[in-house]
Amino acid sequence: MKKIIYTLILIFLFNVSPFAQAHYVFIDFKDGQKPGIQNDVPYTDKVVTGAIKSKLEKLGYKGKESKGYDVYRGVNLPELGLGTYDLYFKVDRKSKKEKDISTVTMLISKGNEIYVTEADDAQTIENAKTFLNNLFVTAAAYSLDKEIIAQQETVNKSEKKYKSLVSDADDLQKRKRKIEQQIEDNIKDQKNQQAEVEKQRQILESLRTRKK
Repeated sequence: MKKIIYTLILIFLFNVSPFAQAHYVFIDFKDGQKPGIQNDVPYTDKVVTGAIKSKLEKLGYKGKESKGYDVYRGVNLPELGLGTYDLYFKVDRKSKKEKDISTVTMLISKGNEIYVTEADDAQTIENAKTFLNNLFVTAAAYSLDKEIIAQQETVNKSEKKYKSLVSDADDLQKRKRKIEQQIEDNIKDQKNQQAEVEKQRQILESLRTRKK
């Protein structure tokens, strides 16, 4: 299964490589423009947001919303290097027409909202670009996991319905056997009652004959 997933990701990487071009930008945030990195990821904003959240939660970090960004504080992210940072993520739909493509904005702070720039820490910025370039792999795995979970739920529901139908069939078979037995008993009772009717008629005829 892992081999299949890995193959799918490689195929996906080949097909979407034009998207994987993170770039350094300045973003209007709070009281002015802040340095950051942006990249387009070929997944919906819901999937990409979930992928980022899932990745960081697995590392033990929980985000908090601030000014439209999900902020993770005191993060040690191996992909960025050895430092500890506050990470700001914002995921937007690229456009109304391109609803399956998301634009991811990432700001990196050393703490106290001192943001990392290319001028003072080019290596961390390059690492951040690589991180965003590879984000679609994380999103692909996250999306696949969600599809597997959803499909497993569908299978579970189908199996539950099947088992219910089997159980209903067993109940119906029992009821059928009971009804068949009741029919059989009824037929016997009819014969016995018919014989009783004939017996009582004969008695009646005998009494009428005596009257004559």
